[in-house]
Amino acid sequence: MLNQIGKWKIFPLETGDFRLDGGAMMGSVPKTLWEKTNPADKYNRIDLSLRCLLLDDGENRVLIDTGLGTKGSEKFKTMFHIVQPENPLKNALSKIGFSPKDVTHVIFSHLHFDHAGGATELNQDGQPVPAFPNAEYFITESQWKQANQPNTRDRASFQQADFLPLQEAGLLQLIPENTTIINGISTYCVHGHTCGQQLVKLEDGDEALIFCSDLIPLKSHLQIPWIMGYDLNALLTLEEKTQFLSQAGDENWWLVFDHDPITSAVKIKQGEKYYDIVDEVLRKFD
Repeated sequence: MLNQIGKWKIFPLETGDFRLDGGAMMGSVPKTLWEKTNPADKYNRIDLSLRCLLLDDGENRVLIDTGLGTKGSEKFKTMFHIVQPENPLKNALSKIGFSPKDVTHVIFSHLHFDHAGGATELNQDGQPVPAFPNAEYFITESQWKQANQPNTRDRASFQQADFLPLQEAGLLQLIPENTTIINGISTYCVHGHTCGQQLVKLEDGDEALIFCSDLIPLKSHLQIPWIMGYDLNALLTLEEKTQFLSQAGDENWWLVFDHDPITSAVKIKQGEKYYDIVDEVLRKFD
C-alpha cells in the first residue's frame, strides 16, 4: 500500500466526483475504444474523481490541488454532475485528523477550476477568501500569466475568484518551473495541457511519488496516444508523456491520478505496446 515515503505520510483525499464529456477527455480516440474502460452517461459524460493529496512529515502538511470547492452555482453543479459533501476538503481532512488551519503549503498543479476551486471559500458577506489561512500557496509564474490572460479557448477553465484572493491576502508565491518547494518536494513542469502545469514529486532515498495532474488524469491515459481534447498543444503533450512515462517506469515511481474514479495510483513498467501496471492502489470509498 502507498501510505508513506520516508518521513512523509501520504493521504489521498477523495473530495467528490464530477463528469466531463468523454470525447473531450479522450481526444481523437474513438468512443468504441474508450467506452470499454470509461463508460459514458446519456449525455456522453464519463465519471471523474476530484482527488487531492496531503503529505505530512509531522511538521509540514502539504496539500496538492484543492478540487472544485463550494462556490459553484446550482447550474454549475448540474452541468458537471458534481457529487461531493457540503465542505469537501474540510470533510476529507477531518477524516484523517486535520483541519484547514493545519495546512502549511498548498501546491497547485494548475489553476483550472477543478484543481483550484477549493483554494477559496465564500465568507459571511459572500466574498471569496482563502480557505487555508495559515498556508502559503504556490503556482508557476507561467501558469499565473495564463490564468490571468487566458485565450478564447481556455477562458472558461479559469475562475479568478479561485486565485486572486490569495494574491490579495499576500499568501501566493509565484515560483520558477522545476523547482524545490521544501526538502523532498519538487515540481516537474509540462506545458501541453496548459502553460506551466506542475506535477508534484515527493522523493526520499530511492522511493518517489508524483502527482500526475492533467498530464495523465486517468489510468486510460497511460496509453500514450490517448490525449485530452482539452490540451492546448496535443503534440507537446505526446512528447511530454513519452518522456515522463519512460522515466517513471525506469525509476519505479508511484503515479497518482487526479481524476481516475477507480484507481488512485500505480507503478508501471515498459510493456509490449505501451506500459503495464505492476502495482496498483484502488480508491477507498466511504
